[in-house]
Amino acid sequence: MFAVGLSCCALAWAGGRSGEGDGPRPITSEEAGRLAMARFRAYETGPHRVILKIDDGRDSYEVNGLVDYRRHRAVGSYAAGEPGPKQQKGLIAWDNSGLAVATEAKGPAPSSTTAEIARAAAGVPHRGWSPRAYAGYPLDVALRVVMALGADRPDNAQLLAQSGPRYLGESMLRGTSYARISGPRPKPQETKPRAEGAAGARAGGTAAPQPRPTGLSPLTYWIDEDGELGRLEIRSGGVARPVTVDFTGHEGRVKVPGEPWGESPGGK
Repeated sequence: MFAVGLSCCALAWAGGRSGEGDGPRPITSEEAGRLAMARFRAYETGPHRVILKIDDGRDSYEVNGLVDYRRHRAVGSYAAGEPGPKQQKGLIAWDNSGLAVATEAKGPAPSSTTAEIARAAAGVPHRGWSPRAYAGYPLDVALRVVMALGADRPDNAQLLAQSGPRYLGESMLRGTSYARISGPRPKPQETKPRAEGAAGARAGGTAAPQPRPTGLSPLTYWIDEDGELGRLEIRSGGVARPVTVDFTGHEGRVKVPGEPWGESPGGK
């Protein structure tokens, strides 16, 4: 589910962001429809070029990647630190279970095309990749959230509207207008029925009211009128600035190579 799959992995890192303020409001049925289509549109129109940026005031990371939601895989080039001789560069691959880096490979420049990134990743032998499971680092959380942004069917708009999303406003990005929508939040854990002595226990106890989602999600989706994502923002109590993931174009003729997963070219 949209609310559980995306919100939970982000909330594990969110550090307690809460409070709605004066601006946010519940989403309309039209906005719920946009949100419900977002993951399906990402799946349907991919692969996608994404640019992920993290800057917490001390360290910075940038990943320029190609994400294929049909294969649930992605590759990219990364740069860690400020530009200069100490900046670390390489290639990165990730999927639903974790990530792998190729530190010996010289990653393409940030301006490289996705085709150049894919060719560079295909040129690294399987033994040149260092895989690991996801951890709680900001980069890991962001990559994991990105990988959860595709689904092979639309989400249920009515259920989404009941899960706490909020409309935050409209913004222009690369010449297109996007609705900024704070994502759904998991419901608080339900309270068990309260029994009134032995009689209450026999009767099954008193039903507790259903809990409602509270506060704002750490995820903000920028969605156009067709339900396509232009940007995702991830906010955390531990990082001063939001992590941004920009969806900058469709790449129908470029494929994610299989080499990082130990497959021969063209393998599945």
